[in-house]
Amino acid sequence: MASRLLKRKVNKHSGSYSENDKASMYFLSLVEEISPIVALDENNTVLFANASFKKEFRLRFHSPVGKDLFNLLRLDSKEEANLRENLQKARKTKLQNQEFRKDKKFYGYSIFRFQDNLGMILKDITENKKLEKKIATLHTQVLASQEEERSRLARELHDGVGQLILAAKLHFQAHQKSEKEHPESFSSGLGLIDRASQELREIYTNLQPSSLKELGLEAALSSLANQIFPLQKIKVKSELKIPDNLPQEIQNQIFRILQEICANILKHSQANKVELKIFSEKDTLIVSVKDNGKGFKEKEARIKSTGYGLENIRRRTEDLNGTLFLETEPGKGTKYVLRIPLKKRSKENV
Repeated sequence: MASRLLKRKVNKHSGSYSENDKASMYFLSLVEEISPIVALDENNTVLFANASFKKEFRLRFHSPVGKDLFNLLRLDSKEEANLRENLQKARKTKLQNQEFRKDKKFYGYSIFRFQDNLGMILKDITENKKLEKKIATLHTQVLASQEEERSRLARELHDGVGQLILAAKLHFQAHQKSEKEHPESFSSGLGLIDRASQELREIYTNLQPSSLKELGLEAALSSLANQIFPLQKIKVKSELKIPDNLPQEIQNQIFRILQEICANILKHSQANKVELKIFSEKDTLIVSVKDNGKGFKEKEARIKSTGYGLENIRRRTEDLNGTLFLETEPGKGTKYVLRIPLKKRSKENV
């Protein structure tokens, strides 16, 4: 409207625009096309709205002048209340970098005073908000990954290094109790301490357990059982039929799980016999460990499984998309059965 009026102010003598008129026209054209702008009186009635404001809020064919801003915007009650409050504040001080939501769009705005009225400059910031949300989601994922990595390292330290130190301790105790009966226990304990040190070094570089690397899963498990159980006079019966080309991730996890189960047997079972079986059946790896110890109440074990014992076993099994079955009763021993899918896992790895 203002630009049309200026176009009519042609110099009566020359029939052309004056330099001031041209500058005013350029300025008003600029104001029309930049970000949405609206001017309001003390009652939030629209005094002026540029073309961008009309286009943004679909008011091209209806003049917003003289109408209440909130009747034009049609915000929900919460957004309207916040904008009303900010308009009131802006009558005393300049207000910048505020925002409101209209339907699925977000608008940033700043409010400034001129004379007794208010001006508001708006900008569609919907894409910015989407990016902020993505960044926030990525930040959450990073934090979750950090926590997961800390948990993994804690499990590695407990299940690997911790169990080797426990085995070394048993050797030292046996040597201390009777050097004649266990003449090799002291050197075996020192060897286990060396292994624990190696495990720590490999955890630092995120490698698999050293015994797996050196011996393979079957030999590593046989070594594990034969190093620990004889010291407590526990007889071990092993049947290990491990499939060829078993993914390294599964080997690592199975080794750690069995380390934890062996530690639980030593600490709590009071058993004198242990049976260990590993075999495959219909694209499923089955791991079974059974002892003839004192057993416990399964319901209590589930409730109290928040420590590093059963909880670690369950977590590692779940990491392999497997299931853990625990059979135990007081006085009737304990049996662990793990079922790990192989076919699905191999497809995922491909």
